[in-house]
Amino acid sequence: MGYHRLAAKWWHDGQEVDQRVAGLARQTLHEQDPALITKMRSRGPIFIGGMFKSGTSLLRAMLGRHSRLFAGLETQWLNERRDADPKGRGRWLERMSAFFEVPLSDLEKLCEGAVTIEVHLDRMMNCLVSRHKKARWIEKTPGNVGAIDRILAHWPEASILHIIRDPRDVYASMIESRKWTAPEDFVARWIGTVAAARNWREAHGGAHPAYYELRYEKLVLDPEAETRSVLAFLDEPFESAVAKFHGQGEDFERVRRATGKESPTLHRLAKPISAERMGVWRSVVPAETWELVYAEFVRSGHAVLIDSLIAETESIWRNTAEQANKFGAIQAENP
Repeated sequence: MGYHRLAAKWWHDGQEVDQRVAGLARQTLHEQDPALITKMRSRGPIFIGGMFKSGTSLLRAMLGRHSRLFAGLETQWLNERRDADPKGRGRWLERMSAFFEVPLSDLEKLCEGAVTIEVHLDRMMNCLVSRHKKARWIEKTPGNVGAIDRILAHWPEASILHIIRDPRDVYASMIESRKWTAPEDFVARWIGTVAAARNWREAHGGAHPAYYELRYEKLVLDPEAETRSVLAFLDEPFESAVAKFHGQGEDFERVRRATGKESPTLHRLAKPISAERMGVWRSVVPAETWELVYAEFVRSGHAVLIDSLIAETESIWRNTAEQANKFGAIQAENP
């Protein structure tokens, strides 16, 4: 069997073959047949990432309403040792069993002989796609955008969705969650996600067929337009159910049952999509506190990028206000 056919078979059925041969097959496919990679991308896995509290869970839940896309809870696969002993995956598999409501024995059998966490994830997600009668799977972990090379090395046919939110609102959410509020901690997390993805994009000439970027603000203000664009990028047909998100409470309950913890993000996800969280920083982040955070961005060399993202937010606000005024004028003319 030729390398191209071997790579396609390995991707299609999720079965592990000799890792060195599969790796060579994928490397050959990536380097010698970019057209086939593009064709496979329309059937490949989808990875969502972005800075914490930026709308990654919302995007995942919305896309999961599509008839062809399976999008479950965050697997946190990047936190697992890449080459851990299979028995060392026990706790992770137990958590996945609870998250996805699959018998632990089934997952253990499925992952027998798997060496890397990538193979574990691939087998499990392909199994879930089959169980839910879907066509493709979505994995959402914020750090995915900081591991794009690693993702594409194992899944060259993958698509990366990077959602970005105004950094001031992200920091406000961190304050509310009492998590990573020290300026240096917050900026370090931001650099490892948003800046890392932007640097990766620029290293590839400012664009890459596997990478798509969207703004949280546009998603909540105009869900239909944004989800249409995302689905077009993924080469998937638009379905109105994706844009009409009325909340999803089962994820909150499932995580609480599995871990005993209550996720503020998943609690908020139970509510319908809205723009009420836009600009929350004004009432949450004291001016002097943001000055300290901004100073940390300056020290890290990312002030220009931060300024550009904030300017984008202000532009989105202005465009929304203009559209609202136009809509109001039209209504007044046509009572």
